[in-house]
Amino acid sequence: MARFYFLLCILLCTFHLFAAEQAAEITAYAYNNAVLEIHSASAPYEIDNAVVFTAPATARFTGIAFDFEGYQTIHPFHIHTMHDMDGNKTDSILFYILNRPPHIHTISYRLVIDGLWTTDPLNPDTYYDEETGILLSRFTFNTQMIPTTTSLAQQSTAQIDSSTVRFVYRGQSGQKIYLAGSFTNWDPWIYELTETARGFYEIQLPFAPGTYYYNFFSGMNALPDTSNSKRVYTQDGRTASVITVK
Repeated sequence: MARFYFLLCILLCTFHLFAAEQAAEITAYAYNNAVLEIHSASAPYEIDNAVVFTAPATARFTGIAFDFEGYQTIHPFHIHTMHDMDGNKTDSILFYILNRPPHIHTISYRLVIDGLWTTDPLNPDTYYDEETGILLSRFTFNTQMIPTTTSLAQQSTAQIDSSTVRFVYRGQSGQKIYLAGSFTNWDPWIYELTETARGFYEIQLPFAPGTYYYNFFSGMNALPDTSNSKRVYTQDGRTASVITVK
């Protein structure tokens, strides 16, 4: 029974982290694996097409800002809580996973810890930037960029096999996005999409052959499927996207 509660706790924790702010184009599988590999606070390290930054869970807030964004955006760290086999908490680590930006081999960055700018105390690679007059931390990738076969930006709502449709919505991160249509009698609370990457939501559903009308919903607000240009006006006056399953 203790093992069951331990596994349940891990699954709930993983789902929360999975829905949190993630680097675009990290798959849910790779992201969760990267989180599970975190066992202690350490210098940043490379995994697949990403870099993992960690920090002790002692500050009220820890964030990170990068040179390729002009240090204008502060990305908050998330918390990874570890448990023993009996489900008891053993430790907590703060982390941020950054998907490797295209064509970048070295990243400069700064941390914000409880409102104060600082270098990364766990990273020995620190240098003085004469242009800005500040100390910066630096991370250099050891590998070449691993190509991805399909970018998330290219993915769209489509039939993916003889009886399955994959619905795709792109928008702001951290939303609750639902799917409704003629197959749910327009009930907007039945199917919730999963945020598998930052701002990228998806769900796969089985369908019999036929033509279906649908929209995405945030609360009661209908959202268009921008990845599907096929739309109609329904008899009740709404604009709906259309997909035909063959």
